[in-house]
Amino acid sequence: MPTALVVHAHPDDEVFATGAATSVLSEQGWYVVLRVATAGMHGAADHLTNSCALLGIDEWGWLGAADQWIDDGGHNGPRTLAAASPADLAAEVERAVRELEPELILTVGQDGLTGHPDHIAISQAVQRALQHGHCRTLGARVRAHDVRAGEALVQRLAPGQQIGSGHVTGCDVPLEEISGGSEQRRRQALDEYYDGLGSKPLEELIGVHRAGSDGLLLRAVFDATGWRQDRFEELTAWPSDAPSSR
Repeated sequence: MPTALVVHAHPDDEVFATGAATSVLSEQGWYVVLRVATAGMHGAADHLTNSCALLGIDEWGWLGAADQWIDDGGHNGPRTLAAASPADLAAEVERAVRELEPELILTVGQDGLTGHPDHIAISQAVQRALQHGHCRTLGARVRAHDVRAGEALVQRLAPGQQIGSGHVTGCDVPLEEISGGSEQRRRQALDEYYDGLGSKPLEELIGVHRAGSDGLLLRAVFDATGWRQDRFEELTAWPSDAPSSR
């Protein structure tokens, strides 16, 4: 049975970034393991087990110690992934790779999918870890025109308001698509973290979730373009002479 290692910064990233892909891999007989680096902003790790069961993830555990890093909402505080030593973060990814010997690694793309600094740090840590071994590695991205389609859906319901943080921009480069799995189960997994964000009509969510929320924007992107696919770029090893971004 081949193994896929999924590496994310926060609980809920496994839904937004790779929820369709892990379902497809599970259906194809892969053993899917998630390593997540923080418990999220609101103790969301409590919901991880249910989310993983819905998305075909066989087991999850911490990347590093359970409280080694925290999520402070993107403010780049001293214990966040964005402020962490790149070498330390990469070493924890390498530890997981040695333990699991995966045939495939999934994470977020170079832009962190949403531009979140913790996501970018995770993507770079995975790329640094690739310097010490080869494994096919894919980073989740969204297409720019899909982001525009999601923004248009929210704009019609919340005219004149800022849609999302402005950091979810998408890309125009060719991406590999993994499609399949259950739309209903991905919606249910999102509901594990945010009441109704996966299942309620979008118009009911406006006012409950700020129009400037990236979670609401990504929900709208799924509504506009489909829940049953994820798109990826191929990640390569981080150049050994490249300067740190932090």
